[in-house]
Amino acid sequence: MHVELNLEGPVNAFYLRVIEEERENENTPFNQVIENFALGKSYAVLRNGITIEFDAVMDSDFPDTEKTTVKALICGGNKDVYFVEANNENKKFSYFIMTETGKTFDRL
Repeated sequence: MHVELNLEGPVNAFYLRVIEEERENENTPFNQVIENFALGKSYAVLRNGITIEFDAVMDSDFPDTEKTTVKALICGGNKDVYFVEANNENKKFSYFIMTETGKTFDRL
């Protein structure tokens, strides 16, 4: 999927917001970290098991990474690549694609 859209006027940039919640064990509370990353004017989501490009990018750029821990890749128009990681009982992730105005465009 490649996205380059106009939403209420031109969108000059998309951003990835990652919310990571982690805890030591089931008896401790989650600590939350929020990070934002610039994607550029476009982005693509390559899903594990759905898009052929996922395997090609993983094999060529990340050969030492276990594919089962990665649900998808987010490829920014600026050539940066981000992993959409699978959740487990002590680590949870939320991923949002946002416009430059902070509006959520897509939730992964």
